[in-house]
Amino acid sequence: MFVIPSLDIRDGKVVRLFKGDISREILSLNISPVEVARLWIEKGARFLHIVDISAAFGRNQGQISIIKEILALGVRATVGGGVRSFDKVRELVSSGAWGVVISTLLFENKSEFQRIVREFGDKIMLALDFDENFFISIRGWKEKVKRTVFDVDDLIFMPVKGFIFTAVFRDGTGEGVPKEHFKKISEFFKDSGKILIASGGISSDEDILFLKSLGFWGAIVGRAFYEGKINVFEI
Repeated sequence: MFVIPSLDIRDGKVVRLFKGDISREILSLNISPVEVARLWIEKGARFLHIVDISAAFGRNQGQISIIKEILALGVRATVGGGVRSFDKVRELVSSGAWGVVISTLLFENKSEFQRIVREFGDKIMLALDFDENFFISIRGWKEKVKRTVFDVDDLIFMPVKGFIFTAVFRDGTGEGVPKEHFKKISEFFKDSGKILIASGGISSDEDILFLKSLGFWGAIVGRAFYEGKINVFEI
């Protein structure tokens, strides 16, 4: 299983938010996101997860130029945050993104989403960000849709690369993964044939081993990497 450092970029800096709350920033690095990415690569990271926090919250000043610089390093990276159009997906794919993460668009513009899947399906990762009751959040986690991660039968066998599941209520907390939630998710999606990535609260090697035992292909780690609690990139 791959352990993937997360680079959440806001206003030109790598940050970490507490449960996705833009008013609760628990980390802000003083070096450029490109240098942060370079450091992870030098340490041995085989994948990166890049999130444009500003774009996810609907701000116009997205950080696409920074993201392109990171992709130019040659690392395999999933890129998300405010990806809500065909043109944005095309731009990221042409810039070298290994995977493009879509969430809000999936629920708000089905025709545009289907157009994207037809053209770039093998590059698309669907983000299902869930609360304690498995209900899905969108638009920078500010809004919820009336569907749970188990109400997506229409998506399971869609020709996309895979799914990223984030436990919003644990993200940035360092409290550990919600084991029962991920057990149920892994069981539901085990026959999808897709890449499955877990995220949210991962804070120890034990969490990583647990997710591996469930069959997850990858685990996205933020706070625990930056605090030195996790130091492995593959297990």
